[in-house]
Amino acid sequence: MVMSVNEGYNMDYLLEKMWSYLGLTRIYTKRRGNPPDLVEPVVLSKIRKGTTVRSLCENVSSQMLRDFAFAMVWGVSAKHSPMRCGISHPLEDQDVVQIMTKTVAQQKQDKNYAALVQSFDDKFKAKKKAAQDLKKKKIGRLQR
Repeated sequence: MVMSVNEGYNMDYLLEKMWSYLGLTRIYTKRRGNPPDLVEPVVLSKIRKGTTVRSLCENVSSQMLRDFAFAMVWGVSAKHSPMRCGISHPLEDQDVVQIMTKTVAQQKQDKNYAALVQSFDDKFKAKKKAAQDLKKKKIGRLQR
């Protein structure tokens, strides 16, 4: 390939080829009621985790993956805009995705809800106890 950094010839072609060889895909996210964020895309790799809605959720948050209900997709991978998709839907470069999570009522109906609430409560209590122990330790040092 002929290119020049000095003159700027074929720099965009080189960048395009690098993205395709590395298997990188830009996915833009959208929040409900807001326009899509076209400034900072989430970059997914076909080689590492894949380019599905599942891999997007894993890259953003594990909690989002746990509470996933469906996704709305705009772009090349959608047959119509917006298209309601499941977790295994393959995404294309520059798609816009809005992840819809379960409502609180839907989460409460989940079979793992009680265990999830218990684990959050246990973590909270452990954190509170650690803070109290640290406070007692500091007070003990000040009294000496």
